[in-house]
Amino acid sequence: MKSCRFDDRVAFTLLEVVVGLLLMATVLVGSLLSFSAHRKQRRVAEAKIVAVELADEWLNRWMISPDGIPPSDRGWVAGRPNWYWQTSVVGTAAPAGIALRVIRFEIVEVTDDRLQRPLATVEVVGPAE
Repeated sequence: MKSCRFDDRVAFTLLEVVVGLLLMATVLVGSLLSFSAHRKQRRVAEAKIVAVELADEWLNRWMISPDGIPPSDRGWVAGRPNWYWQTSVVGTAAPAGIALRVIRFEIVEVTDDRLQRPLATVEVVGPAE
């Protein structure tokens, strides 16, 4: 007859199970946090791509219009309720006697907590009027 000893066990101890569950929980929580950060970064990156495309369209339209880029203006972006665009004169210069001005064009997103995040910014140099 064979006797049963504790050295011949085939099951995990309670300590091994607890350590295994702790490791698994740590990996799971880390994965969920990194996935959440990834989704947020992806959303911001996609918004910036759309904003750059919109800025390119507006600048092309303004460049061919006789009025040019408005020096100081602001408006809401159609289809994007929390986005607005704005233009402002950020500087003037007269190198070689030619009067120039720098106009900044921005597309900005207003976040849920009222922060303003610039999505696209372009500075255009043109003749001063």
